[in-house]
Amino acid sequence: MTILTDYNWDGDRETARRYPEPAPDPVDRRSPYEHDRARIIHSVAFRRLQGKTQIFAPGQAEFLRTRVTHSIEVAQIGRSLAAIAGVPDSLVEAACLAHDLGLPPFGHAGEETLDRLMQSYGGFEGNAQTLRVIARLEEKSRTYPGLNLCRSTLLGVLKYPYRRNPHRNKFLYDEDLDDYADWLFAGTDAEPIATDSKKVLPRSLVCQLMDWADDVAYSVHDMEDGLNSGFLLPSLPLRCIVDLTWQRLQSYYPSGLCCLDRDRVGEILQELRDRLEQPDSTIREVMRYYINRFVTSIAVIATRKRPRSLFDFRLEIPEAVRHECEAFKLLTLEFIICDERTSTLARKGREILTRLFHILFENASPCAGELRYVLFPRAVRPTLAAVADDEAIRARLVCDRLAGLTDGQALRLYNRLLESTGSSPFEPV
Repeated sequence: MTILTDYNWDGDRETARRYPEPAPDPVDRRSPYEHDRARIIHSVAFRRLQGKTQIFAPGQAEFLRTRVTHSIEVAQIGRSLAAIAGVPDSLVEAACLAHDLGLPPFGHAGEETLDRLMQSYGGFEGNAQTLRVIARLEEKSRTYPGLNLCRSTLLGVLKYPYRRNPHRNKFLYDEDLDDYADWLFAGTDAEPIATDSKKVLPRSLVCQLMDWADDVAYSVHDMEDGLNSGFLLPSLPLRCIVDLTWQRLQSYYPSGLCCLDRDRVGEILQELRDRLEQPDSTIREVMRYYINRFVTSIAVIATRKRPRSLFDFRLEIPEAVRHECEAFKLLTLEFIICDERTSTLARKGREILTRLFHILFENASPCAGELRYVLFPRAVRPTLAAVADDEAIRARLVCDRLAGLTDGQALRLYNRLLESTGSSPFEPV
């Protein structure tokens, strides 16, 4: 295994910021990555995550996770992975805290809805929106857009450096790639993947660590919430659980893209049940076992004799561990996300975002006449007026407005616009 303790983490290539800033006060001994972590934690976008769905909507039960508690747990797992790999823990932690900043209200149902509504205007993708939030939308200073994070931190959240493709639902927005790609990938052999390219995905080591921390938290913690909420019932016949999980796997993955077979799914779920049924174990202890197993199994391999950048390393996870992680995610998908109780709320979220998008887009269009832009906050109106003749940019700005709302804000705005009871004009959206 390669340990990166000798890597030049303080070099200009890793710590450079897109826009120049005054040097920190000499008394401030924090590293550039610790500054990045603080910028993310203090951002409006991060605070809004407390009101966004993880797998259950905020407020459904106080002990269930929201998007912000998920991000905090991803960051903690990321720190553990960083310690093993010899990477600055604050760098990986910053990438983990930022990884979901672009996700809209109502979870992945909201993401799919906005992508459908934006099909003619460049699409919508949560990771692409995260880059847009931290590089453009989040206001920290009047002298530059976004949070002006270090290059390594930005690359740490860049999971899908693709150009948009009708056959690929993960991508970055062309505008952001055109503006940032040369600077982000400067001094490396990596580059964004063209639409029709079959090259290996160029992810920095920090991004690989962040992505695995996210997978670990998602697979284990969401399963824990399912067990605590009663959505996952260990008392169900194991054969029934395995059959339903296996069927979900077959419908979720295109033929040949998943290496799990039914017997392996059965073995993984049998071991999970055996651990949960031990008389002296608790759900938390079982989850802790799997998190520890998933974290301590990693290895970092250099892909070239003399690595030049963080793109010259590969994170390796044993196949057995990947299988377990995948099986747990599919278990959550089948028994929680596809349950009729959560599915009806997801359907409601899709309807809310669809109606709001059409109303706001119409109000931003010339057909609104003298009432154009009145449904938008005053701070947003000059930006909309500046692009009044560009329909695609107007659509993107409407999408930004909706993606930045919490679940509760979206619901209040919907009620104010469309419900007969409405809401008080003194109640903030």
